[in-house]
Amino acid sequence: MRALRQALLILLAALIPAGLTAAFHPRRAAWTQDKLLPGEVELQTVLAWGSDVLWVDARSLKDYEAEHVPGAILLNLEDWEQLFPRFVDQWRPEQKVVVYCSSTSCELSHEVAERLKANGISPVYVLKGGWEAWKNRK
Repeated sequence: MRALRQALLILLAALIPAGLTAAFHPRRAAWTQDKLLPGEVELQTVLAWGSDVLWVDARSLKDYEAEHVPGAILLNLEDWEQLFPRFVDQWRPEQKVVVYCSSTSCELSHEVAERLKANGISPVYVLKGGWEAWKNRK
């Protein structure tokens, strides 16, 4: 019984610094890691691609006019028939197309990306985190 108690005390003594290290160490592993959905891409990856990206804003005209990623073109589902020809005029096949909408929970960017793919545009990605990711970039 005494050996068991000593083993438990040693275990407890080891768990305290291990727990503190796991919680506060500057190079600790992330507790949760957001997984990318198929077709999604992180902002840092897109920025590393440089100027070979065509940004597509899937938000409303009002949101687009208020602010948008520099160089982005508006292409939303509401005005698809009017906006898609403008998109095609600006798109080059060697470009990567990155679609974004308001936030992480916004599905418009996924819908616009699927419609672009259905129209033969490739490669098309969705920005994880949407406009919020762009606004909060460092």
